[in-house]
Amino acid sequence: MMKILKLTENELVTIKVALYSHMQHIRKDIEQAKREGKDTSFQEQALQDAQQAFEALNFAQ
Repeated sequence: MMKILKLTENELVTIKVALYSHMQHIRKDIEQAKREGKDTSFQEQALQDAQQAFEALNFAQ
């Protein structure tokens, strides 16, 4: 069941900044894994999920 949350502008900005920072870390992990020849499918899926969440937050009011 989904719930509606009311956030202040500061709370929304804080969440978006944290999510953006998380996406940056995932990107760095992907780059390092690729240099090491490792599979990046898990990180790429996590990045895609985070990007979708970030985009959804752009519609939050």
